[in-house]
Amino acid sequence: MSINSIKNTVQKFISYEVNGLPLFFYSLMSVLIIIFWKMGKLEAMGIIGAFAFMWAIGFFFYAIGEKLPIWREYVGGGLIMAFIGSAVLVHINIISIEEADFLKAAVIDNKLLYLLLVALVGASVLSVPRKVLITSLVLYVPIIIAGIAFAMALGVTAGYFFGIPPGEIITMYVLPIMGGGNGAGAIPMAEIYADVTGKDESVYYSFAISILTLGNMIAILIAASLNKLGKIYPSLTGNGKLLNTPNEPELGDEPVIENSKLNTQGSLFFVTSILLLCALLYSIIPAIHLFAWAVIIFMAFNALDILSIEIKQSMQAFSEWGMKVFLILVLVAIGLKTDLNTLIDTFNLTNITIAFFIVFGAALGTGLSAKLFKCYPIEAAISAGLCMANRGGSGDLEVLGASKRMELFPYAQISSRIGGGIVLMLAGYLFKVLV
Repeated sequence: MSINSIKNTVQKFISYEVNGLPLFFYSLMSVLIIIFWKMGKLEAMGIIGAFAFMWAIGFFFYAIGEKLPIWREYVGGGLIMAFIGSAVLVHINIISIEEADFLKAAVIDNKLLYLLLVALVGASVLSVPRKVLITSLVLYVPIIIAGIAFAMALGVTAGYFFGIPPGEIITMYVLPIMGGGNGAGAIPMAEIYADVTGKDESVYYSFAISILTLGNMIAILIAASLNKLGKIYPSLTGNGKLLNTPNEPELGDEPVIENSKLNTQGSLFFVTSILLLCALLYSIIPAIHLFAWAVIIFMAFNALDILSIEIKQSMQAFSEWGMKVFLILVLVAIGLKTDLNTLIDTFNLTNITIAFFIVFGAALGTGLSAKLFKCYPIEAAISAGLCMANRGGSGDLEVLGASKRMELFPYAQISSRIGGGIVLMLAGYLFKVLV
């Protein structure tokens, strides 16, 4: 074998990737950090050691979760597997409580999470085209609000029969289900909970993600049922068309900017500036939480057309990179402080029943209010109701696939992003009043 062929073989080996992850560099990092861990030198490496260790275990569990079809489609895939897998490692004493405290502090306690979450919120809001945002605020958001109100009402009613107070139903059940998913929903909600109550965010997140998972499964089943209902009562459905008008407005995406024109470095400084501004506003007006301020500011930027397309899509690119690299650290950190027994106990008949009533309430409220805004009830129930009550992006695809209405995807994105932002704004106030 020639030197060039050996060189090419080595280069291919080093550059080999699995789902975008450079396998050689990941393996090298993992082996080295495990050596440090076994030597008892993990904390000596500081934040770099903590990140490397959590990436090592996080991406390992992520790969497993993405390979299991049922888990990927109904539970949440690799990210949720990273969360639960980390909890298992502490539960069986592979990772000590002291090590778990150190690892969590490296991600959560230093507010790095806040930077990521503001970027996620900003990218979600700015990804909605301006014209669509303005139209939805007038036409579509009132339907979403009706869904939230009905979800609360039916949830509280179900909670009454199980002896659960209304405040607990709204904060622990309705908010996570209707919050727009995991990354821009349950995780920032857990941070708001920790900020308001002083308790650990893992207390809220472990319960919230369980309820959100139940809600996502129920939303898929109800979506399939609504498809059948539309065949029985054709007057209730537009067969994939939301507006009951002659010409439905086009909800196309904005032009795509070339990667060479995107400025992710600028986005980092922009997000940092917005985070500091939100923190300042929160200190002046604490009734509105920091993340709620982020939603308000980014919605104003988008509606007033202040930011260029280049800046918006740079934010999207920065957010996607942050999601891939850092969100898994967050889920591992929270998982390390989660009581596995409490997580398992969440999946019981009481919670399943309450989750059903909440999701059904979201579909019922949006369906009943649809005609007031010249929308078809079934399409409104699916896009504005069920796509609010699932786990976000992938949940939207599952719900629309089950209902055979993929044409509603643009509206589903509004539900998950703008609707989720509305729930996030409500959370800051409701936690203070009801918890």
